[in-house]
Amino acid sequence: MEKGMYKIAWCPLCEQGWVVIVKDKQTSQLYAYCTECETEWNDPAKGIKEESCLPFGAFGQFVPPTFEEISKSDWYKYIKESDNEQQTD
Repeated sequence: MEKGMYKIAWCPLCEQGWVVIVKDKQTSQLYAYCTECETEWNDPAKGIKEESCLPFGAFGQFVPPTFEEISKSDWYKYIKESDNEQQTD
């Protein structure tokens, strides 16, 4: 996994990858993405479940968001682990 990724769950679909918070390159919207099967979720309130995933390829290219961007979003409270030096509490 690339540096700068914030893990929020183990993927319930493929059970092989971490679900991480990413930022859509065009719209800057934060969403969750499985590093293995590429499943996407856009609503943290609905949880990371099979029923709440989006159709394949709903978003385009992504980049890792900054800690500041995540901390201002609803995704912040779901962070379980980070490979960054900054603590997530």
